Amino acid sequence: MSTSKPSLLFDLGNVLLPIDLDKTYQAFSNLSDQYSSQEVKELTHIHSLWSAYESGLQSDEEFREFLRANLALNCTDEQFDQAFLALLLDFHPGVYEWLENLSKQFSIYLLSNTSAIHAKKFTQVPLGPQGESLFALFQKTYFSFNLGLIKPDVNIYYHVIQDLSLKPENIVFFDDNFHNIESAKRVGINGVLIDPSCSLNQIDSYLLQLCS
Repeated sequence: MSTSKPSLLFDLGNVLLPIDLDKTYQAFSNLSDQYSSQEVKELTHIHSLWSAYESGLQSDEEFREFLRANLALNCTDEQFDQAFLALLLDFHPGVYEWLENLSKQFSIYLLSNTSAIHAKKFTQVPLGPQGESLFALFQKTYFSFNLGLIKPDVNIYYHVIQDLSLKPENIVFFDDNFHNIESAKRVGINGVLIDPSCSLNQIDSYLLQLCS
């Protein structure tokens, strides 16, 4: 790695923002005429039911109708969105001040697999002292639904590298998904697999060791 300070690339879910996918699976099950929470989970994973939407290939309404058909959902748009948003938990306490401090020491960026419905929710959460969004602290944010790509597709990392004009070896990427980290490593990015139970402390420890 270069002797200069690296640029930091953060995933969002279970790194900066705790999530619980089971809450959404259960909420969809409650709206389903046919499937249990476990069956909703299995169908979602086996058929990658969110992938097209998170890649920006479906509109909000197309996604709602797609899941209604695939999960036998009987619900209004509002009920659907509430169920889909259920996975979003509260941001880590103090995450704004923590990230603000990092932004004074490093160039920081965000790369998240996410959707328009989720982004509308979490980008409006007031976390700063004057009600600022956490996302104003990043020099640039990359959301999969805007890029037409989702992790672990290596092309999403190539896009970030080229867009920022950075060398991959000068980027440290923090993500809680093993496959995302492995694909980032394949393009030369320094990937760090995050344990969601201690994500901020783990990142602090890594950066302390890196810069010592």
